[in-house]
This record gives sequence, C-alpha cells and structure tokens, in this order.
Amino acid sequence: MKKRLCVFILCITHFSLFSQAFPPDAELLAHSQKWKIKLHRPMFGMAKPELGPYITTNFEKLDSPVLRKRIKESSYIGGEGNFSGGWDWDISRYETVEKRKAYRMIVVAETDSTEMLFSIYRISQEKNLTFLGELLSKNDEGKNVTLGFKTNISGILATGVGLPLRFLIYDSTVNNNNSYPGNKERITGWYLLTGNDSLYTEPVMTPGKVFSDQGVFVKDGKDKRIAALKFGVAGNLSFPYYAWIRNDIEPDRQHAIASLFALMVSVLVKD
Repeated sequence: MKKRLCVFILCITHFSLFSQAFPPDAELLAHSQKWKIKLHRPMFGMAKPELGPYITTNFEKLDSPVLRKRIKESSYIGGEGNFSGGWDWDISRYETVEKRKAYRMIVVAETDSTEMLFSIYRISQEKNLTFLGELLSKNDEGKNVTLGFKTNISGILATGVGLPLRFLIYDSTVNNNNSYPGNKERITGWYLLTGNDSLYTEPVMTPGKVFSDQGVFVKDGKDKRIAALKFGVAGNLSFPYYAWIRNDIEPDRQHAIASLFALMVSVLVKD
C-alpha cells in the first residue's frame, strides 16, 4: 500500500511540474482562451481534432497516385541461445521506406470554414524481420522497429478571405517512442506564408534538452507570440493537448492557425 501511495504521489508531482512547465506569456494569456483539444480518434484513419469553436469535419484521402517505395540498405543476422530453449534468431533487413499520400481537410467554425489540400510525405528508417527471420524467431520483441522518421506536409489553405495560403508542417524523430510525459526527442513545427506576413512556430524547450517536446509558440513577422500549442500524450487523459490563440488578431488568421494546429495534432497522435 505504501509503495502504491508513493507511485501515486510521484505521478501527481510529475503532472504538476509538467503542467507548470508550459506557461504561455502573460500577454498571450490575457488575450486568449485555453482550449482543451478533443482528439476524436477513429479506429481507422486520421484523428479529427476539435479545439474550442474550431471543429474538424472532414479528413479524407484524395483519389490520386500513392507513392510507396522500400529500399534495402543492409542485412543483419544475430542470435542468442540458452540451455533450455535453444536458439532465438534475428534475421533482419535495414531499409528506407518512403510514402506519399494526398488529403483534404476541412475545419469549420460558427460562421466560416477553412479547406486544406496537402500531401503527406514520410520517409522512415526501419529494421524488419525477413520471411526466414519470422519463421526462426521465437520472440519478435525489439526486432521490428522504426529507428527514425521524417514527415513533411505541404499544401494550401483557403479561408475564404483572399488567396489560398501555402503552408509546410515538419515532424521528425530519432525514435518512435512517446515517452513520458510527452513526445521525447521529437522536432515538429510549421510555416504559413501569407500575403504580407509569415507565421512560424517556435519550439518550447525543456531545460537542458534540444528537442521541442513540450509544444510550440506561433510567432508573426514582428516576432510576436500570437498562439501556442501544448503537446499531450494520445490515450493518456492526464496529459491532454491544449491550445491558445489570441482573440484580437484577424478572424481568418485565428482560423488558419487553429486549422494548422488541428492538422499538426492529427499527425502527432497518428505516430
């Protein structure tokens, strides 16, 4: 009982420290609301996030060619044995896997909507058992792994005001583990090119680390913070995603930021 109590206190302390470690600046807090993001994850396909008044209604693949390519880099053969169970073999191949798909996403608000058309390009380095390796392996744990990946999402965003805007979302990691309390060793962010200005994200760093594992701020061309996204952990109710967007900037700009947050979160929880 004492051990369980200690673990519970440790979890509460960790959660408290993590929550306090992401404070949007005072000016951003004074001119925005804090929205807890609802993920709306289906059994198949991409999540349809909802943040405040902004709701993802459509996230669908387009009828376009799909790129899939596997390039074998090298092979690996290893094994370990014991006196009782014989040998457990690991016969694997290291390969680079490329995928590209096109999508359409719609995010609605009370009076308007945004439509995004984009492609998701993902390249990953993987170690997978061969067919012979599958037959000879007694324990597959740790033998089929993603060693790292990089995802680029490029496309256009139409708000109904002015010309469509171009955007790029990038996401990469040196492993595929969503470590406690957030997405550890991961770099992610985006750029949005507007007519007279450009928006971009600034990573929120954990002291002593070089990865943006807590979230991002959104800054305008004058280096002013106008929005923030705090990363969560999909499936863990103790660590939800949160968003802040200044309510004194143009409504179409607010909607564009919310739409990119929704797409960004959908990609993060997919991996």
